[in-house]
Amino acid sequence: MKMQINNNAKRFFLGTLFAAALTVSASAKTSNGTTASTDKVEVKYTGVDVNNQLSFNIKYANVAGNTFNLVVLDENGEQIFKGVYDDKKFDKTFKLPKSETSKVSFVIEDSKASYKEKFDVNVKTRVIEDVIVSRG
Repeated sequence: MKMQINNNAKRFFLGTLFAAALTVSASAKTSNGTTASTDKVEVKYTGVDVNNQLSFNIKYANVAGNTFNLVVLDENGEQIFKGVYDDKKFDKTFKLPKSETSKVSFVIEDSKASYKEKFDVNVKTRVIEDVIVSRG
């Protein structure tokens, strides 16, 4: 009986993680559900860490090496982070509290090159219950 409970708990946990990963979406020119990209920028959902934070990997091909802004906005359009970078191959991971996040936007703007790209991420978490009743 204990073995069956452990298996059910594992399936429940994996099902919940799978559902959370599937329901995160980003909109841009091309998207496969957990990754959105253009020819210069890639925004990828990489999962939930042990501290229950959503992780996103942002890559930006800044060939000219211009200074650019990366801004993170919440569901109300309020700025929650702003960084100024000049990396030619920008590759950073951002973590946001899962419980406080339902929508977030990543905006990369290079005013010198007149380049601006916005990626919207909608987070929806669903719980899947797998209950098995059997006669002992």
